[in-house]
Amino acid sequence: MIYEFLYDVYEMIEVDRPYLNVLQDEKTTPLGVFDHGFTSKWEWSTSILKEAGAIIPVVPPHLAANRDDAWRRIIATPFYTPVMTLEACQATDFSAFETFDNYCYAMFTLDQHVDGDHPSFGSPRFLDAVAARDDIFEVDAFSRVTYKRDRFNEKVMTRWDEMQIRAFQAG
Repeated sequence: MIYEFLYDVYEMIEVDRPYLNVLQDEKTTPLGVFDHGFTSKWEWSTSILKEAGAIIPVVPPHLAANRDDAWRRIIATPFYTPVMTLEACQATDFSAFETFDNYCYAMFTLDQHVDGDHPSFGSPRFLDAVAARDDIFEVDAFSRVTYKRDRFNEKVMTRWDEMQIRAFQAG
């Protein structure tokens, strides 16, 4: 799922490129910048990617100029930049994050990206790397993916409701 969320980030970077040109810097953000816009589905996936070390926050210039570190800590930024390519992400060992609680966190996040019965992810890897391996999805003979909400509720939300701490973290 980390790869899928990072893939989504790279698509957002292409959309945001003209808008965020003020934050583009070949030295500090060579892979581009995206804005999660304080939108829930992208805030959640950003939290996963940040914890996994795939992205870092970008401080806008008007805040970066402020030398007061305490002020910068309380200001949340919606701007992030990848620190790894998709190829590096694919090759990275994220097994430290392979816990059932992290799975539930990631699937809860993915659920926000589902439109009706169909996930909105566009990665060429999604079908084989995620959908075909998880019984929350059904893949038909034409490689169309359907999201099974009942199975999601049974498998993920049952645990989600029990979780004391809802955080994506190394296990």
